[in-house]
Amino acid sequence: MTPRGRDELAREWAVLLSATAYVPFSTAKLIKQLRSLLDVLCEAMRGDAEKAAQVGTRLVELHCVGATSLRTTIDVLSKFLPYQPDLAGIENLAERVGLVIGALAAGYTDKMQAFVLEQQESVSQALVRANKSAQLNLKVSEAQFEELFTYSASGIAIMDLTGNVQRANAALGRILHREVEDFPGLTLADLVQSQDLPLVEIALTELREGGKHRAEERPRMIDGDGESVRVVLAATLQRDVDDVPVRYVLMIDDDSQLTLLGGQLQYQSLHDPLTGLPNRQYLTTRMESLMHAEPEHGVTLYHLDLDAFSVITDGLGRQIGDRVLRIVAERLSTVFAEEKAMVSRLEGDEFAVLVENSATTPDVNTIISRIDHELSEAVFIDGHGVAVSATIGVLPRLPINTTPAEILRTSDMTLRRAKRSGRRQWGLHDATADKREQQEFGLAAVMPGAWESGEISVVYQPVVALGDQSTVCVEAELHWAHRDAGVIPHDKCVAMAEHTGLMLPLGEWVLRQAAAEAVPHSGMLAVCLTESMANNPDLVRDVRKVLDDTGLPASRLLLGFPVHVLASDNGEAVDNLEMIADLGCAIGARDFTGSSTEVELVRALGVKAVRIKGRTVRPDPLITHVLQDLVRFVHAAGGLVVIDPVETEEQADWWRWIGADACVGPLYCPEPGDSWPV
Repeated sequence: MTPRGRDELAREWAVLLSATAYVPFSTAKLIKQLRSLLDVLCEAMRGDAEKAAQVGTRLVELHCVGATSLRTTIDVLSKFLPYQPDLAGIENLAERVGLVIGALAAGYTDKMQAFVLEQQESVSQALVRANKSAQLNLKVSEAQFEELFTYSASGIAIMDLTGNVQRANAALGRILHREVEDFPGLTLADLVQSQDLPLVEIALTELREGGKHRAEERPRMIDGDGESVRVVLAATLQRDVDDVPVRYVLMIDDDSQLTLLGGQLQYQSLHDPLTGLPNRQYLTTRMESLMHAEPEHGVTLYHLDLDAFSVITDGLGRQIGDRVLRIVAERLSTVFAEEKAMVSRLEGDEFAVLVENSATTPDVNTIISRIDHELSEAVFIDGHGVAVSATIGVLPRLPINTTPAEILRTSDMTLRRAKRSGRRQWGLHDATADKREQQEFGLAAVMPGAWESGEISVVYQPVVALGDQSTVCVEAELHWAHRDAGVIPHDKCVAMAEHTGLMLPLGEWVLRQAAAEAVPHSGMLAVCLTESMANNPDLVRDVRKVLDDTGLPASRLLLGFPVHVLASDNGEAVDNLEMIADLGCAIGARDFTGSSTEVELVRALGVKAVRIKGRTVRPDPLITHVLQDLVRFVHAAGGLVVIDPVETEEQADWWRWIGADACVGPLYCPEPGDSWPV
């Protein structure tokens, strides 16, 4: 899941809440209120989880009490609260999230109960006012009282001071499954369970003796079938004109709905609303339980990602996509029906299956085959026959002494490695690859900060002529002097920056730094573009601005385009190349392989330099002949052939014999320098 800042999360929360209830505030004010509540939740995550109850209380006060308001809140917080950047490092994060959301739901429920009691208080006060008014106008007050008594949705009982019921309305009869005629003559002891009777009697005594104006309890009452019914009971005291107590008025509401709501809230917080499967929160809780239990045959985790699911949603619509997700959930449940397994939906089109293995559990290959078979069977929805496949990462045995969050991170990395092989692939967890990738991802994650702090610099490598070893041009490269990992070379820097989206601003910076350095010197400056840079719609603007700002003549700049990008169907890179050539810059093609398509591109686009990957082993005569023809063609098209890398004199002699023009690499430049080569 992508991390969200609190401001962004507050805005999304506000939009979703506004769709579930009438909130008498502007959107801006609601966002401000929710932003402050997120601060309280984050404090609760770090300290006392019960503080989150304040958030539930405040939601009710803000009138966020629609039919789905709390469900929406739980859905938003369950998805995004665990990924708040400033909460990273909290131990047992999944458990803390569950505790915080549970406290929030409890606060919400308590406040809703208070809201009901306030309504009861309002009705009770109306009864009291009606009774006082009856002393002045008996007929009017009796009519008002009778109407309220008869049509109230709350149960009402009139009881004398000794605890004998005098009257009850139809609503109380429905709550306690009794006929209205059965109530007169019953006592408080007949209606309240013996365990709870003392609490009610004490409350009524304090009410009669003036200690309270209103009594509230949640006793268990006895219905007509002898069963227990949990109720909310509010009592007030009626007095005569001389202020002498004469009877109790009891307002009684069924508390089972609130109890049911609490159960529903717990279910919703642990299940995906679309498929009904356990969600990530429930999965991590179950995972933690199994890790402590250490089952005899171990636990296996299957992490699935549907292949090209966007083809269905974009082509046929989100509604059909949702139905496909429900079908996938059903079919995965079928595959694991005979196993002790939890099938869960993580988010989007990702699923996970946690299997507590037994002696009869099939091996991983068999289970993968069953999953492929079930998912590949087409299903017809609204006349469309659709089927899906999945790429799967498998952890055959969950490691001990780790956390569910770490296990899911590991399974996600395993899944991503499997996806690199194509669609409908699967792969097993590889601890060595995990460690290597984690280190690389860690470096990529901190790369922006390293750039900001000056750890990343521009270095210069000469492109040397194979004939007289003169400098043909100078190439600008990235150089990262990492304090722990040591020197990280250009190619690795580029790969990480390209992966994280940092390459566009970083590439423009390299071009600007190198152009400024090149101005006082002679010779050509070469900058190799990455795929994202070559396709950048702003590339021409950036190049023109760098040239204008630094004063570097366009004729002294050579930009190397990845040849496979130029050969793709995306015309953005070719358009950029043509406009940059119009500026007067030289164009190069790197990663050249000599295919017919690439050869045609070199001829059509006026490429001035072609970069070919060097060889450590001399090829056979046929390949040698092909390479000679390729070099002659590039020369005929007016271009130079650059070999990358050349490491030995033997390689240099051979490429010189083939006809190549120049090279880069450790033979003539062991290490790029931080200043322009003299």
